[in-house]
Amino acid sequence: MGCCKEKDPAKAAVWHALNYYAFEDASFLAERLFLENKGCETLYLLATCYYRQGRVAEAYDLLKKSHSTTPKCRLLFAQCCLKLNKLSEGEQIIVNTSTDGSLVAIENSITSEFQEISGICLSTLATIYRRCHRLEHAVYFYRASLKRNPYLWSSYANLCQAGEKDSPDEYFKTTNCPSFVVQTSSPGALSDVTNDMNLVNPGDKIYQTYTPKCTFGQVLAHSTPISSNNNNQGDPFSSNKVRRSSRLMTSGRNMKSKENDRKAGNKAQRTGPSIIGDAFKKSSTKDKSILSKRNPNMIISSIMSLFAQIGHAYQSLCQYECKKALQLFNKLPKNHYSSGWVLSQCARALYEMTEYTQTWCAVGNCFSLQKEHETAIKFFERSVLVDPEFAYGYTLLGHEYSFIDELDDAMNCYRHAVRIDPRHYNAWYGIGQIYFKQEKHDLALCHFRKAQSINQSNAAIMAHIAVVLNAMKKHKEALKVLTKALEQHPKHPLCKFHKASTLLCLEKCDSALGELDELEAITPTESLIYFLKAKIHRKMGNSHLAMMHFSWAMDLDPQGSNNHIKEAIDKHYQPDELSAENT
Repeated sequence: MGCCKEKDPAKAAVWHALNYYAFEDASFLAERLFLENKGCETLYLLATCYYRQGRVAEAYDLLKKSHSTTPKCRLLFAQCCLKLNKLSEGEQIIVNTSTDGSLVAIENSITSEFQEISGICLSTLATIYRRCHRLEHAVYFYRASLKRNPYLWSSYANLCQAGEKDSPDEYFKTTNCPSFVVQTSSPGALSDVTNDMNLVNPGDKIYQTYTPKCTFGQVLAHSTPISSNNNNQGDPFSSNKVRRSSRLMTSGRNMKSKENDRKAGNKAQRTGPSIIGDAFKKSSTKDKSILSKRNPNMIISSIMSLFAQIGHAYQSLCQYECKKALQLFNKLPKNHYSSGWVLSQCARALYEMTEYTQTWCAVGNCFSLQKEHETAIKFFERSVLVDPEFAYGYTLLGHEYSFIDELDDAMNCYRHAVRIDPRHYNAWYGIGQIYFKQEKHDLALCHFRKAQSINQSNAAIMAHIAVVLNAMKKHKEALKVLTKALEQHPKHPLCKFHKASTLLCLEKCDSALGELDELEAITPTESLIYFLKAKIHRKMGNSHLAMMHFSWAMDLDPQGSNNHIKEAIDKHYQPDELSAENT
């Protein structure tokens, strides 16, 4: 494959244009070549030009009409099908129908037919299966792709996103690394043009791989300094964007302490070597090329080590072990830690820990901070139009519909989100919210527990489970859930508030007041604390204290913005005999 390309100056000119982003010129020249000689090479060249130019539908039509059976054309056609959501055709072009249909047989067939590009082909097939919700097949072929090409980080990221716990050390090792060719010699008439250019010819090989034992920093210790600015903003975890949530309680004092904790965490020692920045401080500016001066296999070994290090951190994040993930990300070399991708993962970890601000959701109700739901709906609708596979976009849209009580539309959005990503716990939580609003407590509890099974350390989900249990008059069970949540998150305001409310239901008034006193120290300006204290003092017969706390609650919330929450508390948080008296 591709042998004539090295000898044909016209084809080399097309690759030159592609390499330097002159896509329109590359397509124009490739069209001329294809019309002159309709062969496999010119077909692949033209289809590649169309694809890179963004003319995916034209590339698809061209390849479909040609019926080409070469591995490169089949893989490119599968990529077009993936882009155009023609998943069945994409599977058919890769999978040999002569196999017995078993996963092992398919893998062996692809390895035999696609050879050096089989790793990418297996990853493409896995993505097709993931999009078709055939997760068992997707996981199998992601694993197979990594065994043949451990440079395919997205395959490992997708395994983590699917909830798998494969060790990155199993895949990211030099013994698995394939070898690729980088053509540096210039072909014929274009020698002057391509003398200083790398022409990539997919499908050939360049060197054997070994198992060197040295660090990336040692390899590059005397190489030419290059910029350590990393603008790689790739997002393999697209279904997880930060969600702004409704705020019931915010404490400047608590936010300050959290900020101090974060600063302390950021100062954690990073033990990994500085792969680019620190390693280049003693470098020689006379070196023109890292690869030309150093053993490439040593660099490969160090890259695999870095991939494994990032892989451990990313896997912890996908398992919602957020503190562990942050610790592992903090151990990365400084130049990699400061990259856009790593910082975005750290931001997500902090979000999952609710470390970015204090967020309260009371009695299963969330509402947008600014309460401009109609406007928010328009923007979230646009987001899912731009990316129909963005699960979190549908969840955000579902939240907004839920806020305005368009529950059927909200349910459709949440269900669409879990079809795209079955591990998207926010959507399972949203479905639970809808059932709770409809007073279908058994279904609400089922879906909240489904969300908890995915993210077991999320205190807000545990609080909502307790809310449902209280509504079902299972107060002791609710207290156990909240106690467990507070063992993991001792100062979580939502859990402390609902624990106090649950203790009131169990007529443990002194304990309830103790919880509220601790909560008042965390969020002293929240009217709901004083409202609940007033209820407890009234039940204890302390009329003067009850009136005093009711007055404070009114002062903090003169507009009555929390009245609907107070009504919900009156409805769900009272002893059974009190509830009977009110009916």
